Amino acid sequence: MRNSKRVIKRDSRLFLVLFIGLAFALQGQKNITLHAKDKISFIGNSITQDGRYHMILQSYLTTRYPDLALEVYNNGISGDVADGVLYRFEKDILALKPDYAFLMLGMNDIQRQLYAEGIDVTQEILNKREEALAHYYQQTTHIVALLKEHDIKPIFLTPTIYDQTAKIDQVNDVGCNEALAKCAAHIRMLALENKAPLVNFYDYLNEINHTAQQKDSTFTIVGPDRIHPGDLGHFAMATKIITSVLDSGKLSAIQINAASNKIELATNCSISKLVSKRKNIKFDVIQEALPFPIAERFKEQETILAPLAINEETLTVKGLKQGNYQLHIDSFMIGEFSATSLASGIDLSVYKNTPQYLQALEVFKLCEAYHKIYGRLRIIALIEYKNLKDYTGPDTTEGKRIYLDQELEKQREKSWHSYLVKMCNAYFEEKPNEKALWKQLTTIRNHIQDKSQPKTHTYLLHKTK
Repeated sequence: MRNSKRVIKRDSRLFLVLFIGLAFALQGQKNITLHAKDKISFIGNSITQDGRYHMILQSYLTTRYPDLALEVYNNGISGDVADGVLYRFEKDILALKPDYAFLMLGMNDIQRQLYAEGIDVTQEILNKREEALAHYYQQTTHIVALLKEHDIKPIFLTPTIYDQTAKIDQVNDVGCNEALAKCAAHIRMLALENKAPLVNFYDYLNEINHTAQQKDSTFTIVGPDRIHPGDLGHFAMATKIITSVLDSGKLSAIQINAASNKIELATNCSISKLVSKRKNIKFDVIQEALPFPIAERFKEQETILAPLAINEETLTVKGLKQGNYQLHIDSFMIGEFSATSLASGIDLSVYKNTPQYLQALEVFKLCEAYHKIYGRLRIIALIEYKNLKDYTGPDTTEGKRIYLDQELEKQREKSWHSYLVKMCNAYFEEKPNEKALWKQLTTIRNHIQDKSQPKTHTYLLHKTK
């Protein structure tokens, strides 16, 4: 009974935060100030272990801050809860000495089996739901205290959503999303109390779902299991982080007066060797950063999500004689534009054939390679921090295999059995390669840093008619 009263009191605070949520949340938000060689950890469950959202974010961080040589760490564990993070905190997270930690938990902490479709909602079940939430509040607060104790700056991510509204052929555990709303309110409050950055995935993904499902009732921003986002969901999450807590202003702005042969504006870039002749204007540009690369498979975001302004590269050229002009950057023909449109300004981010954008795509490919190597390492972490946690036998492959086979047999009837069999098999394949995989990560990280350095490009406007 004492626990129940405490939960009710806590929940009353949570609903107050929900009621005035936006005003409070904004007070807690602070932009992140990154420094050279900062290390950034992403702590969470299967959505974080999957890691697509922070792979996309890594590509943004690398292209937008090419001089910082940032390091990104995947500290997600499939199926994890706050207790699991506390268990592995020292060896899995603290050992990396991160400067920042993005923290996202909740999807498993609410104990979704307590909301299973068709469950008899007795008082005992209601009490267990409250106890699960109370434990989540307590343990996430403990994690934050540990982060701060070790001078790791927390960035709060509300949990993502459980999609209860998509009209799809999938079991629907109604009540999970309401429980996650309480988790999200708690995270907003922690951000406020700690004056720390906040990214509100919960409200954002619900809003996307609500809007899109008005047109297509089968749409879901998360996956067909109602839980795990696909490419679109991870892209939405990454861009929400960018626009919430990072510098997401325009990439660059150039303004030239061809008539007077003058550079009138050079924002986030340097311009040199300007030569304006009768039919040609030529100059060199080096930007401080590369465009944010959006790989082909993420292009669907343009029809679902709000347009992104973070790539805006404006080129304005005034004083041109009337007519049309071809724009070349190095050897690439970008397009043909009228003198009027050039005087108003064109946005080069619309054109995916600029050499700087193609360079950024190469950075993204390297981030994908980094992500794949990290995925193999996280399989090792998953098995060791979860499935071998209670193993006390000899430190041998044979001993661990016998133990895991016995544990798998106990879980044969569970829905996750086939996934766990796959992960255990992968563990024994990857474990001998662990040291080599860490070395590969370092090598790829260095390649990412080298590839992200901006280059000088020659712009040529040639009058065609």
